[in-house]
Amino acid sequence: MNSRWGTLCLLLGSANTVAGLALFSLASDAYAQAESPPAVRPEFEVASIKPHASDDGSSGVSMKGDHGQISYTNVTVRSLIRQAYGLKVYPLSGGSDGLSTARYDIVAKVPGEVSKEQTMLMLQSLLAERFKLVLHHETKELPIYALVIGKNGPKLREVQDDGSAPEIGSGDAHQIKAHHISMKLLAATLQGYIGDTVVDATALTGLFDLNLEFTSDENMSADGSTLFEAVQRQLGLKLESRKGPVEVVVIDHIEKPSEN
Repeated sequence: MNSRWGTLCLLLGSANTVAGLALFSLASDAYAQAESPPAVRPEFEVASIKPHASDDGSSGVSMKGDHGQISYTNVTVRSLIRQAYGLKVYPLSGGSDGLSTARYDIVAKVPGEVSKEQTMLMLQSLLAERFKLVLHHETKELPIYALVIGKNGPKLREVQDDGSAPEIGSGDAHQIKAHHISMKLLAATLQGYIGDTVVDATALTGLFDLNLEFTSDENMSADGSTLFEAVQRQLGLKLESRKGPVEVVVIDHIEKPSEN
């Protein structure tokens, strides 16, 4: 139980909607908490951790607010860390296979009504106490995408800044509709679809309305475009592969969970 499970890196991912960007902010706050834990971090009133006994392959997370209880079924430690620190997409660097193969059932009692943010902090406390999790964050040079202007110039409809908030939605799974969007926010939105870090390198400072339609089907029709092609054809921009600084979380130490 005192054996080290190794060191790994978790890449902070962002989401593809404005709500997702709030998660990005949440995760950034979690990084700060990981390096400088708050004096008083909320905890579950009681928590049961047991190895998952079934081989049915089912997994899930359910919150039962009526009963003041949250349960995790057939989850890996890596999934728990992702839940606790708001991490969506990340690469794994080194470390033991136990982080992604050992599975657990966790039932925890929540003290009254709590927010998602408070639940995340409680799960962080559980990981620190029962799994002896120690981590920190740092910046590494990793592959990224830079959003740049294409060779024929941008095909964007610039709009006046009237003070209204940006709006981002999707007509379906392969469409991005945006109003009053900046290039920085577009880069963050594209990152949610691609999974790798996307940074704005267009030097365009205005606000824009756009409707980007694409497909993920490799055997697409002649009229279809992948996301990368759609960005170039419809927006006059380009996603260029580069290397750049990426914020990562490094797990320094983790153990098998302590007994209930």
